[in-house]
Amino acid sequence: MRNYKLEAIVIKKRNFAEKDRILTLFSKEKGKTEALAKGSRRPGSKLAPYSDLGTLARFYISRTNSIDIVKEISPIFVPEGARGNFLRTQKISYLLKFTDKIFEVDESHPKTYFVLKSAIQQICEREFQLTALVFLANCIDELGLEPELFVCQKCRRKIASKEKVVFSPKVGILHRSCDAEGNPEILENETKLLRLIFNSPYEKIVKAKVDEKIFGRSYQSLLKFVEWHFGKVLPEGAM
Repeated sequence: MRNYKLEAIVIKKRNFAEKDRILTLFSKEKGKTEALAKGSRRPGSKLAPYSDLGTLARFYISRTNSIDIVKEISPIFVPEGARGNFLRTQKISYLLKFTDKIFEVDESHPKTYFVLKSAIQQICEREFQLTALVFLANCIDELGLEPELFVCQKCRRKIASKEKVVFSPKVGILHRSCDAEGNPEILENETKLLRLIFNSPYEKIVKAKVDEKIFGRSYQSLLKFVEWHFGKVLPEGAM
């Protein structure tokens, strides 16, 4: 089929030739893919308003022997609520950069697509503290890398309440007495938060409120986990 329709989010764009852009799209069906938006940098172009980062739209695309070409864009959600708000823009930008960095081309990740779409809309309309952290945990889960949070991977004993534990970027939680690599100790509330975001429905998690210190420490633990497993330095930015 030469022409197809794709509901997708613009996660990256770069200038091409004199008046064109190459868009990196993230969709439920295809995951990450690229398409050429011809003339989208030309004043008055119908493609220009909807080829911005974070836009959710239906893209009508023509397949070619090289890069596919965007013929028409029908917007579903444009992140207007983030414009003029530096913090919201920064958070959306981080999610998009993270998605582009972690996922490979033409690999479908439907759960991540749903969570990314929801996260962008929530950041624009009513930002929840845990939105971005839940997105990060979801990416880890969908890639089959969920850390162990209930059983020590060294001694195989269940982690009991009040026990001193550390977070290993290789496997997850270990008893401090079982750790031979000097991993940082984590607090009981960090353990509870990590278990919550990996084991509860998305809609429930994002509405929870936690201490900023616990949030920050948990975020750093998950970043180190991802970096260790992928061997990639993740984009800098605030979650």
